[in-house]
Amino acid sequence: MNSKGHEQDRHEQIDAMDFACRFFKARGGVVEDQGLTRDILLPEAAAQTLGVDDFFRVGPEEVVEQGRLKVHAVQLNTPFLDRMLTLAGESAPFARAELKFDYIKTQGFDRLIADRFQFHKSKVRVMKTGEARTRYLILTCRYTAQSDEIKQGLVEICVNLDTGVVIPDMAWDLAHVQKEFSFKKARGLNEKEIESIRTVVSRYGQNLVEDRLASFVDSMNRRFQRDTASLDAYYQALETEMRQNLSRSGLSQDLVREREEKIAMIPAELAAKKKDLLNKYGIRIDFKPAAALYLTSACVTVFARLISGRSHTDFTLTYNPVTKDMDPVACQSCGAGTYGLGLCSSLHINCPDCLAGAVSVGPES
Repeated sequence: MNSKGHEQDRHEQIDAMDFACRFFKARGGVVEDQGLTRDILLPEAAAQTLGVDDFFRVGPEEVVEQGRLKVHAVQLNTPFLDRMLTLAGESAPFARAELKFDYIKTQGFDRLIADRFQFHKSKVRVMKTGEARTRYLILTCRYTAQSDEIKQGLVEICVNLDTGVVIPDMAWDLAHVQKEFSFKKARGLNEKEIESIRTVVSRYGQNLVEDRLASFVDSMNRRFQRDTASLDAYYQALETEMRQNLSRSGLSQDLVREREEKIAMIPAELAAKKKDLLNKYGIRIDFKPAAALYLTSACVTVFARLISGRSHTDFTLTYNPVTKDMDPVACQSCGAGTYGLGLCSSLHINCPDCLAGAVSVGPES
């Protein structure tokens, strides 16, 4: 397997383990990190539902010692993880946690913003900064890519609930951040927030699993091209044979006309067959929520001014202490998160795609 394949497997193993630990915590369990493995203590009812003892251990591989299961494997396509996914599908676990930090950056935001963002015909000026709090949601989804075959896996999508934008790679950095979980029953998301999450999954979900599905897509493309080539060869040979038969002596005019009509129908029939193949090997991706982790976190709000010529607009940016980076800014036209900013003629902060469809203000830069 190539290095990309190893990296994909590692990502899926981490995704599966992170999901499993949040699944246990959401059901009142206690999780202790033992390096490659985790020790789990579950309430009796939750353990019985899952079919395990109250206390057990999970890891990347199953371990059996002296005929007794020592470590339950948390891997994709294993019965143990499938049971968790089935239970999660009945009612997605919803956990809440407060992020704790020993230190949060307090200065140097001018340089960080200049390095991270690209400004279209404009420049940015930091006005002031202030300590603040924000909310994130880590949504674990089970994706199903269906074509002539099916591939399934887990993907995590991190969203800033206050801005509605996806935060790239935040889920990976969370493993090293202290979390204080709340086990008190609390409200979930409101309808507006749920609709925002649906929009995010619809907009970004396919891109987030693109690398993981690369080999699957390549396989379907190869099979489509193979079968398409076979169809071309078959219908080309059929047309050649039918034209050769027309040259035979003794054919009636009616028979010649009938065969010519059949030959004329070959391109349409071939196109229909290719369309069937396209439907067969086309890939449809479905996402189903499996678990959610609601996070509240300290952050730094940066109050800034975007200046283009004599025009300007004030806006805010968020410094994320988990990623140690600035969160993307929400485009005021399409809502997408972006690291490329500019002012449109209406003085809205827009992403490059929206700027391309609008008239920006200010001089050429």
